[in-house]
Amino acid sequence: MDKYPKYISQEKQELFERYLLNEMDKAEQLAFLAKLDADASLNAEFNEFKKLFSAVEEASLHERMNEYHKTFETYSSKEATSKKRFPFRINYGIAASVILLLSLGGIWYFNGGNKTEKLFDEFYSPDPGLPTVMGDTNNYDFYEAMVAYKHGDYDQAIEKWKKLLVTKQQNDTLNYFLASAQMAIGDEKAANAGFLKVIANKGSVFEDEAYFYLGLEALKRGAIPEAKSLLELSKKEASKELLNHLPKK
Repeated sequence: MDKYPKYISQEKQELFERYLLNEMDKAEQLAFLAKLDADASLNAEFNEFKKLFSAVEEASLHERMNEYHKTFETYSSKEATSKKRFPFRINYGIAASVILLLSLGGIWYFNGGNKTEKLFDEFYSPDPGLPTVMGDTNNYDFYEAMVAYKHGDYDQAIEKWKKLLVTKQQNDTLNYFLASAQMAIGDEKAANAGFLKVIANKGSVFEDEAYFYLGLEALKRGAIPEAKSLLELSKKEASKELLNHLPKK
């Protein structure tokens, strides 16, 4: 099990949680991301918090935490009755211990569940995007959307790129990044349509990436033969690595 920091201040935990729960407005999100870029220590703390946050959310352990935290004397009566979303705010060592206890009971998420979904989670990450050359006035709208995309504001990027798509329906770059943003918000149906347009544009520089993401989406659905066929058409190293995790037959 990963070692979590013994203590992250409540103020920071609340800040991290607000970002992860998408409770910040656009300006605050950008300011927070800038802080992470400038402060390696803060970024490390955030990544540790995000790991535990995701684990607890995935396994629905946050409700069970309320039962376990009563066994730890380090919790004050005030914290034990807190209505905060996360009962492990005081000490990450405690949280990690609770997860270890639960794992011994056979309910730890990563010991069960759907293998294909786990592989999807392991290999999927949104495309990092293109450098934002805002000086090119001819493509200003595209790069303005790219800024939003790279900061995780996928809805805004989708809205702007859809407007551009009206007059540039066959543009592979536009179709690819629109599909990438749609996949990032879980709209796989729309994303697949976009990636297929990219593939139809023979010789597109995004062809390998499009096949890779189509294969990942098929894998998430549990359609392993379809996923293998698509991944085999991609020259990405990640595709080859993922194929090694899939059944040979």
